Amino acid sequence: MNPARAVQEPQRETESNPLDTGMLPRWLSVNQIRKMQRCRRETVKLAMDSGELPFEQRGRIRYSRLSDVIRWEERRLQPDSEPVAGLIHPDLQEFV
Repeated sequence: MNPARAVQEPQRETESNPLDTGMLPRWLSVNQIRKMQRCRRETVKLAMDSGELPFEQRGRIRYSRLSDVIRWEERRLQPDSEPVAGLIHPDLQEFV
């Protein structure tokens, strides 16, 4: 075996996802927000359309500021928000 062939080339660093490295950009796309918040793409788009999450659209892609996404997350996770009445089936109301 030739020792020159046994030496492996160093692995090239590929572009990494900013969400994996912990370095978040100032503007996030819908897909990045979805991954960060661990929610569905439709949930993010509905929040943008309803005005809960401010956004800017550049071409087809929507972007939100990281600070707005953090505020949106804090509002969604507030424990003092009242549950919506009427979503429980009448047969299951006794278990609440």
